[in-house]
Amino acid sequence: MKYLLSVLVFFTILFSFAQDSTTVKVKTPKIVSKLMYGKSITVDDLELKFVAVESDSRCPKGVQCVWAGEAVVLLDVFKNGKKLEQKRVIISPTNSLVNKIGNVFSSETLKVSGFNIAPYPEYRNKIKPEDYYIQLDISE
Repeated sequence: MKYLLSVLVFFTILFSFAQDSTTVKVKTPKIVSKLMYGKSITVDDLELKFVAVESDSRCPKGVQCVWAGEAVVLLDVFKNGKKLEQKRVIISPTNSLVNKIGNVFSSETLKVSGFNIAPYPEYRNKIKPEDYYIQLDISE
């Protein structure tokens, strides 16, 4: 009798706390692409090329700074093989509005945003240009 009562209590608890999966809304995951310095990435008929790091004044690890700094990169934007423009992307940890959706390319069907640059500078270590990469958020 105790066994039957235990099983009944177990299933009652199990089913009373179950979720209804039909009401759960799941956000579409972000597609994050890593674009290495000097390389290109193609999305549909759009091609992006990481051309240069114009400046990197981010506060290095191990140093106290008054200003957090920013990194400025240049990306060439090509559509159907023709260069549309050269985009100057500013990555700033203190101003997230600069890194808003579509700051690299924006159309009705595609938005590309640059939101991070790596590696992060360290005290006494200089970053070689070919070590840089930018992280792109691609939304279709």
